[in-house]
Amino acid sequence: MHLIFVILIFALIYVLQKRLYFRFWRKGLSTSVRFSREYMDCGEEAELSLEIVNDKLLPLPVFHLKFSVDRALRFHDMENSVVTDLYHRNDAFSLLGYQKVRRKIAFTSEERGFFRVESVNMMVRDFFLTATFAETKKEDTGIYVFPRKLDRTKIAEIMRGQLGERAVRHSILEDPLSFRGLREYQPQDPFRSINMKQSARTGEWKVNLREATEDAELRILLNLDTEHMIRRDRMLEESISLCSTLAEYFLSKKERVSVWSNGRGADEKQLSVPGVGAELSHGITIDKYLAEIRTSAGKDVFLDRLEREISGVNKSVLYLIISPYFKEDLLEHIDLLRRDAEVQMIVPYYRKMGLPICRPYLTGWEVDEYAE
Repeated sequence: MHLIFVILIFALIYVLQKRLYFRFWRKGLSTSVRFSREYMDCGEEAELSLEIVNDKLLPLPVFHLKFSVDRALRFHDMENSVVTDLYHRNDAFSLLGYQKVRRKIAFTSEERGFFRVESVNMMVRDFFLTATFAETKKEDTGIYVFPRKLDRTKIAEIMRGQLGERAVRHSILEDPLSFRGLREYQPQDPFRSINMKQSARTGEWKVNLREATEDAELRILLNLDTEHMIRRDRMLEESISLCSTLAEYFLSKKERVSVWSNGRGADEKQLSVPGVGAELSHGITIDKYLAEIRTSAGKDVFLDRLEREISGVNKSVLYLIISPYFKEDLLEHIDLLRRDAEVQMIVPYYRKMGLPICRPYLTGWEVDEYAE
């Protein structure tokens, strides 16, 4: 009789606690998954913070928080995790009544991108571990991993070779209304800068030197199509890194910089193009834009952009074109643009493929094919 009574009491407690968990497990329970930073550079360390609050008397003896994120984020603590096409994490907690628990997970990333945690799955078990209650909650937290920066020394060298004194003067372009002298013609000079009268008088080509204009703009046009099929992903990353490093280089010199590319985001849609700016903070805006690029929209989109630039050319703009693709159809468009504007072009290329310098405004950037 005594045993039956104990069994009945146990059964009553079991049923009662199960009903309590069924009714109240979600009450006062909140979770938060947040990256410690909005953005980071490749190779830097950041943290993902987990916070669980049980704001009620009922304890949660077993609580699981599950989420997934891109495997490009390499977490230092691999316990409770599985890596497939994504990084899946399942953290277990035991929460008393009115308890808050925080946990930080450090990670690094060697890959550029924008990475998000879009949802978390909460799972609670009752006191006797016989019933399971679960719910999926939307999250909206993400972190930008900026393109890897390239060697600034090499960038400075290539800019001195391409832009001459324009790379070391405070402004990129010159005011056509402010004459300050003559110098010898160089292959990268646009034809409109030639002083025909002085050239005829001296028997040598001379170009006008003018004072800088505060409205000058460096417009970087990034084409993500390549000349060859070999390691296209590697060439895309190097081109994006080159664009990011050049933008940072000129912003550090207080130049007004804008960037456009034929890149597309994860949803294959056109990304929002950053505006024009001269502050270092504008570099963050540009890097966010570049971080979101996933694929190229194709060569034709880039050629269409060049046609628009040609038809509405702005003489206060210096064009800096980055393109691993350099076939004649593209170069002919650049030739037309160069009639009325200053244009320079940098071509990322693999050494074993070579790079014929077929235009005076073209400079190569050698890419290590085997680098990760």
